[in-house]
Amino acid sequence: MDSEYKTKRVVVIDDAPVVREVIVKNLRKIGFEENNVFQADDGLEGVNLLRAEKVDLIISDWNMPKMDGLELLRTIKDYPELASIPFIMITSETEKDKVDEAFKAGVNQYICKPFKPDYFEEKIQQTLGKNLYGSKQVMVVDDSPVIHHIVEKQLKMLGFGGFNFVGANNGIEALSMLEENKIDLIITDLHMPDMDGIEFVHEVRENEKTDLIPVLMITSDYSPDKMLEAYEAGVDEFMQKPFKVVALEEKVKALFNH
Repeated sequence: MDSEYKTKRVVVIDDAPVVREVIVKNLRKIGFEENNVFQADDGLEGVNLLRAEKVDLIISDWNMPKMDGLELLRTIKDYPELASIPFIMITSETEKDKVDEAFKAGVNQYICKPFKPDYFEEKIQQTLGKNLYGSKQVMVVDDSPVIHHIVEKQLKMLGFGGFNFVGANNGIEALSMLEENKIDLIITDLHMPDMDGIEFVHEVRENEKTDLIPVLMITSDYSPDKMLEAYEAGVDEFMQKPFKVVALEEKVKALFNH
């Protein structure tokens, strides 16, 4: 049993007692103490509970009477003392628009019902900041500071620690940094000054010290010709801007299991 969760307090909000029972059972299995797990039938009761109890994590259904999960999330964000509490949505809503709506509202993780215990545990670990990737280093190559911030923020959501990132503004700078750092994954833009992503990846593949590092290219230029050129240069996976954390998670997992 994982003792790191023994002192963590969590509220489970769902109008179905059976679902709450399953979630609580999984929380107990990974180390949460029974007296630190609180339950509510709907969002309104959940808000009242959250204002009465100090908790470290909220797990909520979407579709509930009186106040649904999305309303609950938005309401919580209006309370300064509650706004920073991590929020996991567990729901049968699988439509992309619904998922996007939840993330825009500020949800930290999204779990679709039914879920497997291992997947549930992984999402708890990611949400509560456990470093799931050890010392694996990710290089982010992009000339936009905004993209650097977004990618690093989303990687942290997936379980990378703050020390796992190396940043470069273009291909030339990245090649120099590859000589000094052990990198396990490269995430690069396509269009950059001085040396673009395709030229950069070609150089990476030409160097026997770096030729096996998996490369994910993120770009708004999703034309077939550019994709083919990038694949021929040695890109492993593509992702189109703008992207969601669920898409990034899928790509990262695929590349580390490559």
